[in-house]
Amino acid sequence: MINQNRIKELVKQCTEDMRCARRKLHAYPEISNEEERTAAYMAKTLRSFGVDVQEGVAGGHGVVGTLTGKRPGPTIALRADMDALSITEQTGLLFASQCEGKMHACGHDGHMAILLGAAKVLSELRDELAGTVVFICQPAEEKSPRGGAKGLVEAGVLDGVDAIYGLHVWPTLPTGTIGVKAGPMMAASDHIRIVIRGKSSHAAMPHKGVDAIVAAGQFITAAQDIISRQINPLYPAVLTFGRISGGTRYNIVAGEVELEGTCRTYHAEAQDMVEAQLGNMLRGLDTMYGTESELHYERGYAAVVNSQRQADFVASVAADCFGRDALADVQEPAMTAEDFSGYLQACDGAFFWLGATKAGDAVYPLHNSRFAVDEDCLPIGAELMASLVCRAMENQ
Repeated sequence: MINQNRIKELVKQCTEDMRCARRKLHAYPEISNEEERTAAYMAKTLRSFGVDVQEGVAGGHGVVGTLTGKRPGPTIALRADMDALSITEQTGLLFASQCEGKMHACGHDGHMAILLGAAKVLSELRDELAGTVVFICQPAEEKSPRGGAKGLVEAGVLDGVDAIYGLHVWPTLPTGTIGVKAGPMMAASDHIRIVIRGKSSHAAMPHKGVDAIVAAGQFITAAQDIISRQINPLYPAVLTFGRISGGTRYNIVAGEVELEGTCRTYHAEAQDMVEAQLGNMLRGLDTMYGTESELHYERGYAAVVNSQRQADFVASVAADCFGRDALADVQEPAMTAEDFSGYLQACDGAFFWLGATKAGDAVYPLHNSRFAVDEDCLPIGAELMASLVCRAMENQ
């Protein structure tokens, strides 16, 4: 068994390198499917640790590193996402984004630095490892409804992998804490686009047309009844329309309206019900108003769901590393989505949250122009990731 104090010491030795890596990555963010510079940096750094690296995986910017221990054993994968968001940074950091309109506002810079830290530690322990470690650097996590995970899985990155672990920095948890629970951790995310076609006419003669705006208004209001009256109240669901576009002029009855929105669920039953009922409502709308409607319902990321066994395993390792007090009392999952679900659908493993806000600091949410990872969480994440690998290998 690899001594935990040895892992802690190795993490301590590479903590400053993690901070530097995080700052370099933060200063030059790249959005989904444009992570060329980021992927090259991750590949080069992993190679410097003696890790075998594949670039351009799945025909994009995916990077996969493989570290083989001295003794045979299971294969354990760790994943970090690489893409940034189209947000103008307002953190005031000395190493703030140098790329206009782009920012690591979701903490993926921290995820990558943690993965590199874990890789460095595990490379130093290579002769004591009984198994193989796979480091997955994923592009396009933010590209819902089809992010980078699906392509990497289809390319075979999980072939032969026994378990995979991933994390997300979590600003509502204080630095030094870890959040994990069995069951849903993050929601499924579906993309909805609806077109309602009516018939334009002069605004002074509405009876000569079919008003698509009036029909759309009735539909938006009625659609919320799906959540409040047709979904099992024990199955949380959110239906939000965030964009509506229609009409050409103030004095013309609108002939067409387009709606875009999202549905978030944890259970397949609720997800299926929302899609089916939206279609039913639109057919009823067309009968009532004489419109012609189209529903485009695109299934995106599935819910991130941890098994009881794997959630308990992560909690146990975290407690051994940092004490029971480091475990946050996570009662509820989040309605935000995560592409890590694509791996858990294909492989055993778990996903957890890493506290990332210094005590006393303002809490800025993910995807906010002022969000920045507290760098003190980097060694905590690296130690836990490396420890999960070592303990998983010992338990096989």
